[in-house]
Amino acid sequence: MSNEGYDLRDDFYETLSKKYDDALISKHILYNGESVVNEIIQFPIDDKHSANAQLTLLTSLMHRPENNNKKNSENNPFEKPEPELTILDDYGANKELKLVFNKYPVNSKHFLLVTKKYSSQNSPLLPTELLATYTILEKLDKLKPEGEDWFAFYNCGPESGASQAHKHIQFMTLPPKQEFISYPEILIENNLFENNANNKLHIQDANEPLENKNLPFSQFIMKLPKNKDEITEDVLTKSFTSLLQHTLTVLRNNETKHISYNFVMTTEFMLMVPRSKSKFDDQIGINSCGVYGLLLCKNQELFNTVREVGILKILQEVCLPNSGEFKFDEYSY
Repeated sequence: MSNEGYDLRDDFYETLSKKYDDALISKHILYNGESVVNEIIQFPIDDKHSANAQLTLLTSLMHRPENNNKKNSENNPFEKPEPELTILDDYGANKELKLVFNKYPVNSKHFLLVTKKYSSQNSPLLPTELLATYTILEKLDKLKPEGEDWFAFYNCGPESGASQAHKHIQFMTLPPKQEFISYPEILIENNLFENNANNKLHIQDANEPLENKNLPFSQFIMKLPKNKDEITEDVLTKSFTSLLQHTLTVLRNNETKHISYNFVMTTEFMLMVPRSKSKFDDQIGINSCGVYGLLLCKNQELFNTVREVGILKILQEVCLPNSGEFKFDEYSY
């Protein structure tokens, strides 16, 4: 894979960690890690398989602005980010991107890939943005300490849970592997995909997105090639486009009046989930972290509600119904 213009230095992780610590000490980053409460739960996929979710109580989220959807607003934090939050001011083949920290992080070193010029969060990711995202994930995978895993996510559309209108892709660490295995990983590892004739489908051989029929919400997964040398901008773009075609078809079939979806990427797979609304019961905001199984709560009352209601019911409510027996073809969307 040609990474011209996207290569990161071998001290990228070291620089990321130091700049994060400095910004935290100077209070340019607002995060009270000592007060965070995490609870790992299990939920069923079928009679034999379960996956994990993590419920997080993070009171510093109360200070985070919500749903700033005005173009070039005075409140746009990406227009001129604080120098203390800037990791790389020039990134990409045309230096059209930059890397900045999230001022209100969900966990340590939470950062963003942001377009320099205003671009709408309602627009799909471009091939260059997909390449940049994968390249960053791949570099983190090589430099990270043992036991630390990263993922990237993009909240697209008015009901996706996005808090800013300026286009940005987020990067975060996952809970420890020994505690948390996401449902996409369980689906892939156990090959829990079937066609309309109930014949098993192997995701590694699939040239289109696959969906598990047991989960009560629509979700599409594309496995990336095992041979990382085969992962090019073209491969990433085709995978994303195929996911988007399936997602748009589900949104159309459900007569949704907006285009909203969540996108998650690791070095192993892509996940896309079409959305019906951004909040459960008009009070619990769900973004890409939520549809991936990482639910964030800013107070104890919401934390208790999520625990009592359960993740599957919440995702069933804010996403769209499993597409089930619908047959996707070249004419879909």
